[in-house]
Amino acid sequence: GRLHNVLAMYEMYADGTKADGGSANVLDRWIVSRLNQLIGEVTVGYESYELDKATRPLADFIDDVSVWYLRRSRERLKNDDVADKALALGTLRFILRELAKAMAPAMPFYAEYLYRAVRDESEAESVHLTKWPSAGMIDSDLVTSMIVVRNYVTSTLEARTKANIKVRQPLEKLYVSSRLLVKQNDFVDLIKDEVNVKQIIFDENLDETVRLDTTLTPELIAEGAVRELMRAIQDMRKQADLTPADLVTLTVETDAA
Repeated sequence: GRLHNVLAMYEMYADGTKADGGSANVLDRWIVSRLNQLIGEVTVGYESYELDKATRPLADFIDDVSVWYLRRSRERLKNDDVADKALALGTLRFILRELAKAMAPAMPFYAEYLYRAVRDESEAESVHLTKWPSAGMIDSDLVTSMIVVRNYVTSTLEARTKANIKVRQPLEKLYVSSRLLVKQNDFVDLIKDEVNVKQIIFDENLDETVRLDTTLTPELIAEGAVRELMRAIQDMRKQADLTPADLVTLTVETDAA
């Protein structure tokens, strides 16, 4: 079901962009490395006749695609930046096609459905007529760094919950206890965007993993109000069964302030 939702999101924005696993974007490079890990693990499992080791990694990879890669790439798919949108679409199409091949022995029917949804007309008609995928290079440092990033995000979201501050409310500062990601701007930007903070400060003397500055200035409160309004509008659009391309007239009742 989770994978089917990923496919539905791809189909919503698909525009014929070719499958491509060569993007330089940090999220794209990470998910391609995870795909190569998956193919390697599944291959070893089948070659050693250990079916649990051949199939269990599939669920973990699908979770990574759905919960992290697609979540962080959703805005890229909607983006006016045509080049970046093409990178995201090409990468998503590539990983779905290769995933279909890797899951074909265990889930032959859905693998066929998935493959036919993303295949190019020049490619084999059926996933069961394709060659078994080969694992490419794995950027181990990138995979490790992304684990660190996601752990920071999880800890920060827990801290927000304890402070009873919604993620839609921007905050000024987040202090983190490790300097592992210093100067790795791509990863820092991912954390800032996911947990909605303006800046990240690295502090090795911190007692906990992360610490939020929960001070709310009038400017931050106003930004949070804008996000709440946008969320409410999006919910109304869903209830009205509108597509992203449908234009609406919006009337907002408010005071001058």
